[in-house]
Amino acid sequence: MSAALPTPTPTYASALHAWLRAARDTARQRGVDTAALQAEVGLDLDGHNDPMARFPAHLGLAFWQRAMAAAGDELLGMEVALAFLPLNFNDLGYALMASANLSEMYLRLSRFAHVVTDAADLRFTRGDGASTLTLTGDNAVLSRADDLTRWSIFDYAVLTIVRGSRMLYGRDFMPLEIRLQRRRPAQHERLERVLRCVPVYGCADNAIVVDHAQLDRPLSFANGAVVQASEGALERYRAQWAAQDPAAQLPVQIATALQDLLPSGEPRQDDVAARLGLSPRSLQRRLQEAGSSYRDVLNQTRHQLALHHLGQAQLSVGEIAFLLGFSEVSAFTRAFRRWTGLSPRAWRQQAGHALPADDHAED
Repeated sequence: MSAALPTPTPTYASALHAWLRAARDTARQRGVDTAALQAEVGLDLDGHNDPMARFPAHLGLAFWQRAMAAAGDELLGMEVALAFLPLNFNDLGYALMASANLSEMYLRLSRFAHVVTDAADLRFTRGDGASTLTLTGDNAVLSRADDLTRWSIFDYAVLTIVRGSRMLYGRDFMPLEIRLQRRRPAQHERLERVLRCVPVYGCADNAIVVDHAQLDRPLSFANGAVVQASEGALERYRAQWAAQDPAAQLPVQIATALQDLLPSGEPRQDDVAARLGLSPRSLQRRLQEAGSSYRDVLNQTRHQLALHHLGQAQLSVGEIAFLLGFSEVSAFTRAFRRWTGLSPRAWRQQAGHALPADDHAED
């Protein structure tokens, strides 16, 4: 294990208490003095009871690297995942567990992944016969840790998703492929035993590939009312979090302005800047400082609004295209295919949502 330890640097990235607490508890069970390590890096997980509280991601990373070194186990992230349950995520866990199918669950997880940590990103892409859930990290944060620490975080995330999928689908859930950036661990049999497959080690990305037969099979715990209530709570949580986080606040403010402006057509960046009382140059600079861009926020806002509107049975695809500022339904359909791999109508059918009787929009 490398002796190099991550140096805490100013960063707006944060992580959920529930996510970090699971890591702390696992390390503690392995005999690690977690209180001393928290004091060393300036992290206070023990003094908080709210599972939805947030902590700086770089402090969580510094703590975890020290915990791994103290435990002497490069697969400690796997052990955290084995002790973790999706319902530990509170409203996000409820929404995921009530999904109509695994495809909807992965889309929802991609949409709300930043609730867990905005130092990571999940992208779900629909392909021919199979789809891929790809996990990436914020290099500005992860580059401060050694390889074993970075790899263990993705062990934790990938196995948590696989186990959650098995809880919903059944024990026979089996991805077509699991790709990991990590090198093959010395005790690789431990990891392969819990994954129930041999992942592809040393890859360029961390990803889970699942065939459509498994992704699209209806799940017995599906509950649209629970999903709607949980997603509403998550949106309120994100708004409250953004109000306390200077970096997260601007994209949320832009998204709010876009929601008002989009029905009149695609807003220009200058129009949004004026709505926020900023010059176009200031808006662009502040977005760059937050690691984003106007086009990124516009696409993310349209994507999230599209998923929300498609869950409303009274809205046709044409009406949704109008609400999102697209000049033509075909333009909305092409954009939605880029986001999800499906047409809007196909996504509605797959998610089990009713189709408006007069909805004859093109696919």
